[in-house]
Formats: sequence, C-alpha cells, structure tokens
Amino acid sequence: MASKFAIVALTQQGARTAVELAQLLHAQSNYQVTVFLAAKVQAQWPQTHSFGSGEMPKLLQQLFRQQDCVICIMATGIVVRILAPVIQDKTLDPAVIVLDEKAHHVISLLSGHVGRANQWTLEISSLLHSHAVITTATDTENVQALDVMAQKVHGWYPNFKANTKWINGLLANHETVYLYIEPYLEPYFDNFNGLTRVESWEQIPDTAPLVILSDHINFPKRERVVHVIPQINVLGIGCRKNITYQMLQQAFTEFCDFYQLASLSFCAMASIDLKQSEPAIQYLSRQLGIPVTFYTATQLQHTHQQYPASSFVQRVTGVGNVACAAADVKSQQAALTDKFVKNQVTLALGRKQIKEK
Repeated sequence: MASKFAIVALTQQGARTAVELAQLLHAQSNYQVTVFLAAKVQAQWPQTHSFGSGEMPKLLQQLFRQQDCVICIMATGIVVRILAPVIQDKTLDPAVIVLDEKAHHVISLLSGHVGRANQWTLEISSLLHSHAVITTATDTENVQALDVMAQKVHGWYPNFKANTKWINGLLANHETVYLYIEPYLEPYFDNFNGLTRVESWEQIPDTAPLVILSDHINFPKRERVVHVIPQINVLGIGCRKNITYQMLQQAFTEFCDFYQLASLSFCAMASIDLKQSEPAIQYLSRQLGIPVTFYTATQLQHTHQQYPASSFVQRVTGVGNVACAAADVKSQQAALTDKFVKNQVTLALGRKQIKEK
C-alpha cells in the first residue's frame, strides 16, 4: 500500500517548494501526496488544498493522526509546539519532516527509524539537492540500527523499546554486537555496519550481545540476545471436512516443531475455496492474527502438478496437493517444504519475497 504524505506550507516561497516537492515525489514513487497551503497563497495552485487563518494547528494535528509522513515547510519551533499535545510513541507516531521554505535543509524531526523519517529525509534532500539533517546516534555514527534492520525484513522482536535502546546504544558507542543472519535475508541489506557477522556459535563469547535474524528457533539459549523474527512465511493448508480446532492447532504446532519454525514468522495462510467456511481454519487465522486467502481449483491448477499428489484430494477438490499449491500461489514462489500430514490436515511452507512497506 502506498505511503500517505501531506505537505503543509505557509508562505509564497514555501508553497512553491511544496508543489515542486510533491511533483518530484509523484515522479519518483507511488506515494500518495497531498499539498495543503495557506489560503492567502493557494490560489495559483488549484490542485492543492487550502486552510484559513488560525486553522493550521488543527489541520496539522489531524494530518499527524492520518498520514504516514507529515512534511512541514515552516519553522521547526512552530511544528514542535503544535504537535506536542498529540505525540504518543515512536511505534505509533508518523514521520515528521521539517524544511525551510527554500529547502536549504531537510530535518528529520520525529520517528526517524520506525516511522522512516530518516529514510524519507535522505530521499527528499536528494530530490531537492538539499542538506539532510539527521541526529539519530546510529545514523551519525554510520552503524546499522536494530529497529531499521528489523523493519527491512518485516521483523518482530520482543521488548521493542528496551531492546532497541540497548542494542542501538552499544552500536552507537562502537561496542561489539554479534550478528547471525539467515543467508536468504542477506540480499535485503546494503551493509551491516557496526555488527560483527558470525556463522557458528563457537565464534561468540557466552556473555556477548547477539542479534539473530531468523525465522527458526533452534538456537542455543543465551541471556544477551535479541531474536528478530521476519514475518514473511505463508502457511498452506489442506484438510478433511469438519476437523476440530484442536486437530488443526496440534498439526500446526507439530509442523513448526518439525521444521523448527517460529510461529510468529507467519504473515498469511492460504487454502482452497472449498475450505472457506471451515471453522478450524478461521480459528487458526484468528489465533495467529494473520489473514487467510482462499483460491479456486482453477487458480491452483498451474502449480499443484509440481508437488506430490493425492488421488483422493484430486477427486474431491480438483487439485492433487492443496497445501503446497496454496502456499506456492500465495507466496509467488515454490513451496519450501513437502506436505506435512497430521490429524487429517496437510500443511506446507511458503515464503514471500520481501517488499518495502
């Protein structure tokens, strides 16, 4: 889904910069960009929205709640005073970026990492040939921040605030932090600045801080570790009619144990449309908090022949292997496992290509 940007400007020169930036962003990306200008300067730009005298504080706070990024072409102090009452938490707040009206400087003001203000500040400064102002310690020290690294792989990790502060503090101080990463995740990173890569546990001192980027759980227990779980796996499901919640839950648990997968690594489920009203599948979807997609036999036809087939399943559904075919179609890649059979349930693993949020 395209990120939503709002650009707000007060003066004539600020309006020119706002319109120019909106055009550049439209040309370079699929962002949804809306420009808001003070009514006194808006007339010559009919494609923009206007706000009247005294309406700007209310508008800015409203945009803060609705947009992914709010770009303010005005004094930093004005923005701080207006937004102070609505700022909540860096995991919830949008990116806020401030420009002077001639775009000499682009300032990442709020939600630098999680909200991507730092990323967008660099992008905007490049488009406008401006100077980017970023004060986040890991960025100024040119090290790879934990929260940025997790964001690139749609990753989850526990105790977000505490662990982010701990690891990023170590990295900013150039202390040793080890990193173990699954090979399939490596292409999504330009660098691992500040981190010490390892491939075996013998290379890591017992008390050293460690970051693990993996969808697996078969790692030795350690005290000083942050396990980042990429949420990119797809669960393909086939089953007999009217299986119970317990049968599917047990099958899923044993499937994860067999392949040593973190249950939190799943971002989607998929099956055939004949199972659309199957209560157990809907139950597991709710339990995992992930959506389930149902495909017709026709949609699964071009992939199911690549996998071992069941004549019974073929007869009933028109597809010889529902679990693998559904995982394949949903992930748009070949299933990574054979079908796993338990309790009249078949399961298979697919993995989505990572795309930027």
